Amino acid sequence: MTTEAVAVIPQPAPATTLEAVPDLPAEVTVAKIAAGVTSALVDAWDAIRARHPDVPEAVISMATGGRASAVELAHFAPRRWKLREGDERHHEVFITAESLADGAAKVFGYLLHEATHAANEHRGGGNDCSASQYHNKEFRKMAEAMGLVQRPDVSEKWKKKYGFAGTELGEEAAKTYAKEIAALDKAMHATRTRDLVATRTKGGGSKSGGVTDDVDTADAGGDAEAPTGMKEKEDRNYVKAVCRCEPPAVIRVSPKTLERRKIMCGDCMENFATESA
Repeated sequence: MTTEAVAVIPQPAPATTLEAVPDLPAEVTVAKIAAGVTSALVDAWDAIRARHPDVPEAVISMATGGRASAVELAHFAPRRWKLREGDERHHEVFITAESLADGAAKVFGYLLHEATHAANEHRGGGNDCSASQYHNKEFRKMAEAMGLVQRPDVSEKWKKKYGFAGTELGEEAAKTYAKEIAALDKAMHATRTRDLVATRTKGGGSKSGGVTDDVDTADAGGDAEAPTGMKEKEDRNYVKAVCRCEPPAVIRVSPKTLERRKIMCGDCMENFATESA
């Protein structure tokens, strides 16, 4: 009698039941704090651009502003970044780490202030602010369209010197950008303390407002105060300095400022110098 072999295939074992494990909270390390804030600022800039097409692309960065942070909270600098390939240049928007202590809503207001400068630059104006940081009617018109208002605590003396520089986020703009402000607030896990010794501001930034009546910012580029905090007597016999553009741009600046600081033209990327130099 012939016996036929029959293969016996075992049934597969039932799959192991997996327990549901909740997502672990993302750990925020000290090393990543600045990156998170910068990312939130980039998203905020994109939100501003979505509502205001005149606001151009820009490189957004956040770091310490040093001693100048006592009076300069942010700045806009046109055509500061060059692509690795090609000659295309991009604008820069810088927010000081020290300004984070003012809270997300105010920081967003500083960003919107710089977006105003950027929009005016993109539209071909770029003359909304003088070297002495007086923010004129051109700046005011665009700033109000952006949703900024003049701070109520800015003194008349300060407004006479700096014009519409002392801005803050208006109520309507705060509602419009509530989502971005909340995201920025969530990213701000730490703030940076300001250095004790203040300096005069370097041109092009959001000003801190009524606290700087005694700070002289008449020169583009600024003059650092002595470590004692005492102002050094400045020569107000301004000289004319020019860049390498054709025709050259002209600024008037005190000799000591030109001696201490290199003031670069954003177009030709050369330093300003006296005509005789």
